[in-house]
Amino acid sequence: MIRVLVVEDDPMVMDITCKYVESMPDFRVEAWAGNGEAAKTALAGGDIDLIILDIFMPGKSGLELLGNLRADGCLADVIFLTAAADTEAINRAQKLGFVDYLIKPFNYERFKTALVNYQKMWDLFHGNETATQAQLDSMLHPLVSSDSGRMSKGMHPKTLGTIRHYLEASPADAVVTQQELTEKLGLSRVTVRRYMEYLASIGEVTVQMVYGAVGRPSYAYQKVRL
Repeated sequence: MIRVLVVEDDPMVMDITCKYVESMPDFRVEAWAGNGEAAKTALAGGDIDLIILDIFMPGKSGLELLGNLRADGCLADVIFLTAAADTEAINRAQKLGFVDYLIKPFNYERFKTALVNYQKMWDLFHGNETATQAQLDSMLHPLVSSDSGRMSKGMHPKTLGTIRHYLEASPADAVVTQQELTEKLGLSRVTVRRYMEYLASIGEVTVQMVYGAVGRPSYAYQKVRL
């Protein structure tokens, strides 16, 4: 469970933010605070994984608060949720460390995306001892990790999407055989192997050799899940 502290001085925005957080699986609002001092008290009272932080608050600003927290060794992740759109504030916030920055007014879908992306990062860092370059690129540089310009000639994004959708819908620990993909998706063995080799090259699947009693070995694949 990801434990969240919401720091917001506007009661209405606080209520909306907390409801948004609680609507997401695996997230729990552990505490909330209307100013910097209350936030420091909340942090001292328990373990917090993620702080959702406003900048404009009475007394100490969110930037001042985060600066003090970092100086005190606080390593909690931060998503800024603020009306501060000036680049100076954003640049300072970036130097103090945040995983996302949302400018008010915000919508639920954008907020949801921020939490979904954070959970991917959380799952990677708490469920693996090592990471692949593809996993890090997917998390940190989604444009770099896109398929544009990297697919071989003759490969079609729609076919790739169909295969990805099938793998994503499979159980987390499922091993999918080449024969299964050809039968379920109506693709040739050559096509399946070509696309799966591509997914293996970018770290989305692992490949296993399956040896039968006779004949050539076949291939099986397992989705790498962040």
